[in-house]
Amino acid sequence: MVLNTMGKIAVKCSECGTYSILDIDLFKLKSSKSFHCKCGHKILNANVTKGELVLNIDCIACEKQHVYRFKFLRVMKQEINIISCPTIGMEIAFLGKDYHVNDFVKKYMDDMFELLESLGVIGLGNVSRVKLK
Repeated sequence: MVLNTMGKIAVKCSECGTYSILDIDLFKLKSSKSFHCKCGHKILNANVTKGELVLNIDCIACEKQHVYRFKFLRVMKQEINIISCPTIGMEIAFLGKDYHVNDFVKKYMDDMFELLESLGVIGLGNVSRVKLK
């Protein structure tokens, strides 16, 4: 059986509020690696140790840093992992297979735009929707 060690993680930046969608290779995370948003803010530290993927994420919801641990095999097999702030409960990141992460971010952003439009916070012509690669 061949396991795909490539995946994606989408993290909402605690500085600018946009999602950064990052490619990750679990085999290349034996030493800690930092990931940054396009705005330059560090959003994530990741490494694999003792059979676990360890993520340190700067939280947009409560402005603290949280540590999340996932079994290595679970990450490779599971299609999507929704990562939420343990304090507030807000979804702050999505980890999983490429297309699932992209789909979740798109759905999340579409739902957010619909909510803001229905509340009258934004008008249909004021904001363009996010397009994913």
